[in-house]
Amino acid sequence: MEPEAPHGRALILLGLGALLGIGLAASGALLPSTFNELGPGTIAQVGDRKIPTAVYELARDRLAADKRNPMQDDDRRHILRRLVEEELLIQRGEAIGLVASDPSVRKAIAASMIQSIVAQSESEQPRERDLRRFYAENPGYFTPQGTLHVRQVVFSPREGESPEARALRRRHAEDALDADMGFGEIQARWGDEPLLPIPDSPLPANKLRQYLGPSLTEAVAALSPGERTDWVDSGSGGRILVLVAAEPAATPAFEEVVEQVSVAHGRHSADLALRDYLDELWKDADIRFAPGAPLP
Repeated sequence: MEPEAPHGRALILLGLGALLGIGLAASGALLPSTFNELGPGTIAQVGDRKIPTAVYELARDRLAADKRNPMQDDDRRHILRRLVEEELLIQRGEAIGLVASDPSVRKAIAASMIQSIVAQSESEQPRERDLRRFYAENPGYFTPQGTLHVRQVVFSPREGESPEARALRRRHAEDALDADMGFGEIQARWGDEPLLPIPDSPLPANKLRQYLGPSLTEAVAALSPGERTDWVDSGSGGRILVLVAAEPAATPAFEEVVEQVSVAHGRHSADLALRDYLDELWKDADIRFAPGAPLP
């Protein structure tokens, strides 16, 4: 038999290739790469739940940013496997009632929802006029505390000293304070070392409370510079407090605290967004309470 001509063999191979192509297409092996039976934007499906391609790409990009070496196919397979396993665990948790019953799981879900709502609110950039209005309506947020400079003369029990003698020391100190004698001399002649000395410098009210407590701090704040309190009894001893100086709080200009205003406005807006979202959920939900329950 004569050998086939090259042209004849080419026709036979072309025919076989066509038949093979038809068979593969019928079996789905040659479907277009853009076709996705799961639907556009879906990279996998677990049961009736889809894993969006965007979720996979976000996880992939985060891993790529943390890696020193280029991403490999194994890395991509690992990411998708973890997403599928995460969905499997979530569905299993729902099936056994874990999501509805476990407090830590419920809190995690609620926290994730709150973070999502707040993040959406924080992504919106406020206009300057909104910041200025917020600043004008809430000046206390941005006004630093005033300061109080306080000194004290402490009278502690001394060994062998009678109550009458201690009372005499007190009167001498009061007279000397009223006569504007130097504080150091008064302290040296009639006072005692305090267990908790007050720094001899201006302090914000909240810091001064750590030394005096709220009631005495309030009493000192009501004085004018140079005035003193009456005798403050502490059982076995006592003290006299003197307001040396007071610096009132001053509200700064908007331009000086614009960054603080922006941060505070963002938090405030996030709180409002969360409250509005929760109010809508309350409105649409069927919520019932047992008799005697404290109705919210």
